[in-house]
Amino acid sequence: MAIILLFILLAGWDVPLLIKKKQRKDLIVYSLLLLTGITLSILVSFNVHLPNPSKGLETILQPLGSLLKTD
Repeated sequence: MAIILLFILLAGWDVPLLIKKKQRKDLIVYSLLLLTGITLSILVSFNVHLPNPSKGLETILQPLGSLLKTD
């Protein structure tokens, strides 16, 4: 509940300012990032295993690195 309350407080602080300044694109991006953050926070609090994004990047970039290696 504390996670949800914290995100509600953050949104309650920032969203009215974005609406007041008519920054629609910023509001959309902010909302998407906030939704992603709350989703990941709730999953972590329930001990759901989440994949490590750096492992995926390593898998993709390792062949490229060996291709560019000049030894």
